[in-house]
Amino acid sequence: MQLTLRTDYALRLLIYLAGIENQRVKIAQVADVHCISRNHLMKIVNDLAHAGLVNAVRGRGGGIRLGCDPADINLGEVIRLMEPDCPLVDCTVCRPRARCNLLRILDEALGAFNAKLAEHSLADLSVEIPAEPDLDRNG
Repeated sequence: MQLTLRTDYALRLLIYLAGIENQRVKIAQVADVHCISRNHLMKIVNDLAHAGLVNAVRGRGGGIRLGCDPADINLGEVIRLMEPDCPLVDCTVCRPRARCNLLRILDEALGAFNAKLAEHSLADLSVEIPAEPDLDRNG
């Protein structure tokens, strides 16, 4: 399974906003950092704002920031929001549908995928960067 670019961009945006801790940034800044179309990112921000995941303020002095704590942003919910219809195969074109279990098995797999994502929040995506080793030490 491969997530759409729309979901990829939404996750990148959320990770970026989580990393700047409640500061407001312009959509253009995030678009430039991730080489994403500003218009495309605006549509994604709009969806995330309607879901309460992003706080967006228009106009001068406006910008975007997370709408809630990163620990409260469930990855499974983000994926479902961005990919509401995510069929893995199109069984409408296949003739032996009545005898085939492919769709049922893929639905079970997708359920397991979604269940695993539901165990994690945006806060889980933070990576602690280890301190550089002290080069003056002998050892």
